Formats: sequence, structure tokens, C-alpha cells
Amino acid sequence: MNKLTAGLFVSHDLISRFLIRFKHGLILTLVLGIIAYFWLQQVQQTAQYQRLLLDPQTDDLILIDLGRFDADRVYQAQFRITQVIAASDDKITVKQGRYSYGRKRDIKRAIQLDNLMLDNYFDPDPVEWPRAALADYFARGAIYAIHRPNDIYVMGGIVKPRAIPRLHAPAVRHRLSPENQRGIAHYQLGELSEAREAFAAAAHKDDHWGQYNLATMLLGAEGGEADPARAMALLRQAAAHGNHKAQTLLDTLCPDNAACD
Repeated sequence: MNKLTAGLFVSHDLISRFLIRFKHGLILTLVLGIIAYFWLQQVQQTAQYQRLLLDPQTDDLILIDLGRFDADRVYQAQFRITQVIAASDDKITVKQGRYSYGRKRDIKRAIQLDNLMLDNYFDPDPVEWPRAALADYFARGAIYAIHRPNDIYVMGGIVKPRAIPRLHAPAVRHRLSPENQRGIAHYQLGELSEAREAFAAAAHKDDHWGQYNLATMLLGAEGGEADPARAMALLRQAAAHGNHKAQTLLDTLCPDNAACD
């Protein structure tokens, strides 16, 4: 037997004795290490959720437990998906899924199966939450997670339509108001009178997209009677704020429209 082989046997013997002698300590260390790893993962994930809740953005998914919102009722797990449709300095507006799930993993599966893209998945009536209350909702488990889409995906599932690239950016950058976003949500669901009211509220706040959207509904008698004169006035206001679509529509309509005079 050469020295190398002898050395290997000696090393194996030493390692075997070490493992036998300190077996329980090594197992305990391994278990504690696994616990510490998952604890650290949980801490980091909680911190990420808290950061996102400080600045919620359109299309964020906020996962909620309805049973935690009403402390006066006997608790029953009712997990639901909500999606942000508008955010302002003092509140956020979300659309809420129609379906309740008994387990969090069912929520994950619904997202991964692209269920959010199904017609009528979300309730048409939006819900408003004060931004100042989001941290409290999270602390008591009413909100238990928030996810920001990576492109159009969350957990590998599609949660919003892919934006169509625009050839030309608008001349003026403008943050859409919550009222205008709410109007768009109503309009997409065919709730024209509600959309018209929401666009009117946005127009009242000098949101030029709200002015443009309301004007087109007034011209087309959508959600109520037609009002060409008011529509033209709104288009002029929107164009004055730099809305290129309003200016294009004015240029198209005015040569043959008496309301332009």
C-alpha cells in the first residue's frame, strides 16, 4: 500500500469519526441554517411588499384576504386578486376580481393560468382605498402581497395586454387622473353612462385626456344625449393643453361642423 492510499484511508477514518461524534450538532446546525434561510427570504419579501405599497402603480396586483378587512365578522379566508387602475397622492383605485379562493396557492395558479385576461374576471365597480391605510391593511393581513408586472407578466402569467408601441410620443407628458382611468375602465366594460360621469369629473380637473374622452362621447351620443357645442369647447380646452388627438379631431371636424363657429 503506497503512502497516497494510506493517507486516503486515514482521512476517511478521521472524517467518519468526526461525523459520528458530532452528528447531532451537525444536524442541528443544518436545520438552523435552513430555518434562517427561509426566515431571511420572508423578511426580504415582506420588505419588498412594503416598498411597493409605498408607491403603488397602475397594473400592480394587490392580493387581499377579504376576511381580514372586517374585524367584526367571524374570520373566513377569502383570497382575491385586485389590480390597480389608478393612483393619486391620497388614494388608489383598484378593480377587484369576482372570484374568491380558499387557498393562497389557488390565487397563484389563477395568475399563472392567465385567468386575469378572461372577460368579466374583474368586478366592474372599482374600489378606492386611502393610501395612508395600505400599511395598516398589510400589517393585519388584509393585504398579504403586492406584485409589479415584469413587462406583462406576474409569476409567469399574463396580467395585462401588451402595450402597442407608438410611433410618436405626445408633445406634452401628462399623468392620467384617477377619474380618467376609472372612465376608461367603465367604457371598456360597456358602462357608458358611468364612463361619461367619470370623464366629466376628469375634465373638471383640467385633465386634457378626460376632456378629449368626454368630447368624443358627447359627439357620439354615448352614455347620454349628444352635445356638439360642449364637445367642441372641450376639444379646444384639450388642444390648448397640448393634446394632439384633440387638435387633430378639431382640424377634421371644424370645416363642416356648425358647432365650430
